[in-house]
Amino acid sequence: MKKDRPATEKKIYDAFLSILKVKGPQGVGINAIAKEAGVSKELIYRYFGGLKGLLLQYAQKGDFFKSLLVLDDKEKSSVEDLKQFAKEGTKELRENKLTQEILRWQLLENNKETKDLFKYTNSQIGKIFAISDKDTSLNHAFQLMIGGYVYFTLLSKFNKTFITTDLTKEETWAKFDKALEKTIDLFNEK
Repeated sequence: MKKDRPATEKKIYDAFLSILKVKGPQGVGINAIAKEAGVSKELIYRYFGGLKGLLLQYAQKGDFFKSLLVLDDKEKSSVEDLKQFAKEGTKELRENKLTQEILRWQLLENNKETKDLFKYTNSQIGKIFAISDKDTSLNHAFQLMIGGYVYFTLLSKFNKTFITTDLTKEETWAKFDKALEKTIDLFNEK
């Protein structure tokens, strides 16, 4: 009987996604994935290299952060790409609870399982910030703002305010988005 590797890989990946969605990132394990997919643990290691490889696949397929897929064919992005990423990416981050849980998991445990996922994600996001070789100040300002946005998003699950900013209001997030857009426009006028 001939084995169908693509079908088996799909079963493994689907089992991984199913467990990830139900139990969160800290509840995912090779034994549980193997049982759910009806395959041996060895196949998961052979096809994906373990949980590390499944998480990388998760990022590469866009399941972790779909907004990054627009950059796959580009070496360097434009200011318009940066604006589009800011608008779509921040909304996606706020809505994708699983991505938030993976970010928290990585921050809390700094685990080896997520290293490749974040290396890949950072390289893709790095393309967005590489809009100017001469003036990197926009890159730094925008990275600082995105870092703050990520922090506020992750914080909003447990704390409803940051100093005097109400993180429960959609108006607050709209103002953050506008600040990102204005920053891009300011630096673009230079």
